[in-house]
Amino acid sequence: MDENQPNTRHGRHGVSPWKPRETLVSLRVSLEPDPSSPARSNLASRRLLSKTQSVKADIVSKGVDVTASATGTYAIAKDFTADCTVNEKGDVKGTMAHAGLVKGLRTTVSGEPANAAKTLKVANQFLHGPVGVKLDVSGVVSGAPKVDMSALWNVGQWSLGAETAVGKNGVANYALAAQTKIDDVVAAIVLADKLETLKASATYKLDSNTSLAAEAVYKLKSRDLKVCAGVATTLENGHAARAVLSSSGNAQVTYSGEVTKGLQGTACAQVDQALKYKYGLQFNYKM
Repeated sequence: MDENQPNTRHGRHGVSPWKPRETLVSLRVSLEPDPSSPARSNLASRRLLSKTQSVKADIVSKGVDVTASATGTYAIAKDFTADCTVNEKGDVKGTMAHAGLVKGLRTTVSGEPANAAKTLKVANQFLHGPVGVKLDVSGVVSGAPKVDMSALWNVGQWSLGAETAVGKNGVANYALAAQTKIDDVVAAIVLADKLETLKASATYKLDSNTSLAAEAVYKLKSRDLKVCAGVATTLENGHAARAVLSSSGNAQVTYSGEVTKGLQGTACAQVDQALKYKYGLQFNYKM
């Protein structure tokens, strides 16, 4: 599921460790300048924000456990932005991003001022023609440096990729991947976990609104195989629906769409073979 959907991924089988029948409710409110709206509307938003500012707030209720955060974004210059996030505990995280110092390069520095030694991270992303490279560095100040590197090369209908993570004790992980598109089929193969896990997937575009997908994950050492398949479609009213079934006996459905003007809603439900279920709701309101 993407970041804008309620998280119902499995703990033991890849699903978050919710208790059975526990409800997750999420609410997101965004204040952003809307250049398409009339000058007389969004008065409160115009007073708070300019073209270079935006504010976002998130509230999540998981049973009786409530978490919240607010993020303010400010565009210092055309290619220079700054974010500040504060959660319900008072933890503050700052992020600064700059692009354009070198053509195709974007650098982001993030961390928590109160715990900078452990949280300071410098992320670099470089794009040039068919080649993309990412280089993230963290833990340098704390004495536990870690470097995450990945590269992508597009050649014809193929995309080839590789990634590795190097820590204080040497290479921690690495993976290789390849993807291609043939007509309405997109197929991918990944060798992950130090080349010990084989993942193969394919998606087929049935028509302009509906896609089918399947994935198989095979552990080379333990010979454990897991598969899943799903379907996603856009309905006539513009809403989206998705269903996924896995070999471990878990079924998941998602439905999302506009509830009313400015308010987007998403509902998720999941049930396993023991008939234990979880469900969640998320609302995203943009003023």
